Amino acid sequence: MAATIYNMDSANLFVGDDDPTNSQFLVLRNIKFPSLEEATKDHSGGGAVGALTMGMRKLEALTLPFQLEGFNPDVMNKFMPVTGRTTYTIRGNIRDVRDHTDKEIRAVIKGRMTRAEMSEFAKDDGINTDYEIREIVFYELFYDGDEKFYYDYFSGPKGVRVDGQEIFPVVARNLGLA
Repeated sequence: MAATIYNMDSANLFVGDDDPTNSQFLVLRNIKFPSLEEATKDHSGGGAVGALTMGMRKLEALTLPFQLEGFNPDVMNKFMPVTGRTTYTIRGNIRDVRDHTDKEIRAVIKGRMTRAEMSEFAKDDGINTDYEIREIVFYELFYDGDEKFYYDYFSGPKGVRVDGQEIFPVVARNLGLA
């Protein structure tokens, strides 16, 4: 089958949960899904003729940056929450350009808001507010209803899946966690 283009043309963010009253679609300017990056370590053995950057089989800390138009007190009050982590749900529409069909992308993230920065005010532009979520302990990504990525910090090696498949089942068994 010929290649296609999957273009994300719309996005929405729910702060707190997937409740329509928490929707930010009217003020969402941009959002970046958490980057998936494996931690690495440089290695060069004493008798080796070259160096190697080895994957360390652990994820780098995840972050969720986004920007909203204007000032939003219902979102800003999530900064340094006293009640624990907040759930953030990203929902989007991805269009298959070749087939001209629409598919859902959805991510559920649990973390703490550690940054809320209002931009400089300009008469013709108003302000925007940049937010950043860190201390992410849970991240689930779905495309067209299928689980693409799953991460649960507190589940250890059993808490990482790609396309529904555990990445570290033998490690979990060896640690007595399976």
